[in-house]
Amino acid sequence: MDALPFGQYGFGIAVGIIAIMLSISGICLGLGYALDDKRLKEFGKGEIYQSIVSGALVGFMIALFASNGLITGVVNSITLGSTSSFSCPSYMNDNAALCFSYSYLMGLAPYSISGNQYSSLFVTVSGLLVSLLALGTVLGTIAAFKLNLLIVSISFSSILSPIIGEIQYVLNIVTTLALGITVQAALLSFVSVTAITVILPAGLILRSLYATRKIGGFLIAVAIGTYVVLPMSYLLNATMVNTYSSVNSTDIIQITGSASSISGQLNSAASLSSNQISSGIFSSLADGVTQITAQLNQLLSDLLFGISKLIMQIFILPAFSLIVTGISIKELSTLLGSEASFGKFRIV
Repeated sequence: MDALPFGQYGFGIAVGIIAIMLSISGICLGLGYALDDKRLKEFGKGEIYQSIVSGALVGFMIALFASNGLITGVVNSITLGSTSSFSCPSYMNDNAALCFSYSYLMGLAPYSISGNQYSSLFVTVSGLLVSLLALGTVLGTIAAFKLNLLIVSISFSSILSPIIGEIQYVLNIVTTLALGITVQAALLSFVSVTAITVILPAGLILRSLYATRKIGGFLIAVAIGTYVVLPMSYLLNATMVNTYSSVNSTDIIQITGSASSISGQLNSAASLSSNQISSGIFSSLADGVTQITAQLNQLLSDLLFGISKLIMQIFILPAFSLIVTGISIKELSTLLGSEASFGKFRIV
């Protein structure tokens, strides 16, 4: 019994309720024939039928989702056939698609798909975030320098301030992307912990009762949709986007190093007296800042294009996954005698 996906308690309660409902429906059917009451007869027959269906559902779900069950085997086979070297928390190991989806979002180690190796979205976005913070700090330091001479003072703030503003704008976007990844990973963790161990047995139990039959059918559909369809849609997303490389932080780190060098030269120049500062030092600093500014303009162009790809991976494709999952839940609910309505977000 311990090998069951939702443990012995959910199974035992569902079986017990089904047995009780069979007894009650049998009594109602007997009373209907004894009293020649058509309504009691129909109710008894209907509940016997529903109890048999509920019992078949319990056995069917065990066959599908138990260790080495049909659905578990198919999902793992499809996932492992196209991916490799991914890692996830131990509680996700039974579902390879969930494990891969978590690794695709939050894994600290690279994952492989179709023979190519990629960093997770979290690692990519975190690298961008740290690199942009370092670059913004260094550029802010350079922009804050002001060298006062006898006649004039020199500052690079007018050159760098617009670029620093753009970097701050990009930082806000990257922070939002990191938050989106974290929320999705938390959702997958919640699904892996509750879908088959809590939501599915609760649905089977409620499906066995006359008053809560529709709610039970809906919960069973939610469990199947989130445990199977949602992670498989993430696998599809990863397969679709693996044909191009994501933005990385290498160029940002290189420019940050160059900017740090300019910052060091400015510190050295600031320690000199005004009559010790030669025109060569100013020319060198000005040329360095101009060169970095040109590199930053190109970087921002490439960075915005790369971030647009990340937005597609982190927000647009997961929205597609949620729509597909919602449709599957709606259709499964209908098959199980329930109804799933999404209000203004109704899916036809």
